[in-house]
Amino acid sequence: MDWARITVTTSQNASEAVANCLFEMNATGVEFKSLDDTKVSLIAYYPLDDRVGTRMQKLRDFLAELPKWGIQPAPATINLKHVKSEKWAEAWKTAFPPQRIGKRIHIVPTWHQTPHNDTDILIRLDPGMAFGTGYHPTTRLSLELLEDTVKTDDCVADIGTGSGILSIAAIKLGAKQVDAIEIDPTAIPIAAENFQTNGVTPQVSLSHGDGLKGIEGKDQLIIGNILTKAILPIIPNCPSRLHPGGSVIFSGILETELEQIQSVLAENGFEGCQVISEEEDNIRWVGVKASLGPQADKT
Repeated sequence: MDWARITVTTSQNASEAVANCLFEMNATGVEFKSLDDTKVSLIAYYPLDDRVGTRMQKLRDFLAELPKWGIQPAPATINLKHVKSEKWAEAWKTAFPPQRIGKRIHIVPTWHQTPHNDTDILIRLDPGMAFGTGYHPTTRLSLELLEDTVKTDDCVADIGTGSGILSIAAIKLGAKQVDAIEIDPTAIPIAAENFQTNGVTPQVSLSHGDGLKGIEGKDQLIIGNILTKAILPIIPNCPSRLHPGGSVIFSGILETELEQIQSVLAENGFEGCQVISEEEDNIRWVGVKASLGPQADKT
């Protein structure tokens, strides 16, 4: 079979929305390539048939609509290339082997039958099905911090759940309940399917929403693997949503944005800030964990 390779070069801010659009059009897989701290390329593969022109036009229309939603895709380009490969579908899978993160987390694509230890936190996900499948530094940073934070019977809020990977990890690490909130409606069925695959559906409340709006109660932990511009307005709402001594974990932060995040956390009563980082394609990403101080307003 011959394939059509569609490459969309767009802004980091628009990458999640564009990836979901590509999957809505039944992409076999989507590969992310960070070009610098502002641009990313998304590479998607489709069977080469008479629907390619329709898909290209749908992408153009989608990119044109993004500014109306407050997402700036520029610079945005779309490139189409004919790929001859009978075995491409299997070759693509080899680029996504099982991976271990932290001490116990083992992420395994659904097509692998990889042996694992009884102590492993096993998460089965197909790469690229939504933002956050363990193959990007921001997700790995989130999982490392999550593994060292979640305690048995914790209640957790996962803001911008994407693929649902952090919610799944939280439950398998011992949390009793997770509120998984996602602003992009196209990601909701993907997360729901992943929750079902990993056997955590009864313990996850999945909802379409914006940040912490619309959910009730208090949590021991709030986590968000989202962009800095989305994190900053959420931080002031966190103290009233946390139990005493509760924590927040945020990722999706560029190293150049760390000081601003730390400042806003301190202004809102968070202390003991822990920072970890990872570099990929000359871009350094950071993950941050901070706990609510005793003087913070938790009304």
